[in-house]
Amino acid sequence: MLSLAITVLFALTGLIATATVAHCLVEARAAYVRLMREGEVMRAGFALQAAAVEMALRPAPRRAMATRRAGLPVGLPLARPAFAA
Repeated sequence: MLSLAITVLFALTGLIATATVAHCLVEARAAYVRLMREGEVMRAGFALQAAAVEMALRPAPRRAMATRRAGLPVGLPLARPAFAA
């Protein structure tokens, strides 16, 4: 019984792996055909129009101002190691 369950598990895993590879091959073929078509259009001298999603403006990054930390008083020199002359 255990050997039958293991065999079914391996067979099911193999079928899922085969279906996954086949799906990836179909998507890769479609992407390749699309890229070749875009290449032909560009070689003909036309520019492709970007999708509206790619043209959307991103929000400007927030810039933080550097603030002075209150640790050392302003007028005192920094501590130096003893070997530095």
